[in-house]
Amino acid sequence: MSIVARINIYGKRIEVRRPIFRRDEVGGRKRTFVHHGTVNGYVASRSQSEAFEGDRQQAEEVVTIYVKGGTDLLVTDRLKFEGRTFEVTGVRTPGHRQAGDRNFYHVVDATSNEGV
Repeated sequence: MSIVARINIYGKRIEVRRPIFRRDEVGGRKRTFVHHGTVNGYVASRSQSEAFEGDRQQAEEVVTIYVKGGTDLLVTDRLKFEGRTFEVTGVRTPGHRQAGDRNFYHVVDATSNEGV
């Protein structure tokens, strides 16, 4: 089964949140994330790790998500699905796929340390 078929059959609705800068109460710039749309993505792999920083335990979940080619995603975006928010750490297109190729897709790497 191709990746695009997996996106169509097993894909989840994923909210895309994009950063913007707004002025805070004292006139400083504050980064906030706003809804930028939704995409259909196939969450292919998940891994969790735990580490200690001093006396604090830090847990992190890493996911790989496949989305259809041409999807508007940036490494500054955040993705929200299953009640959790993930920070995009990479967006790439495998091989020499071009727009118009029926197997054109992107691979998105994202991490979250919330609720792990």
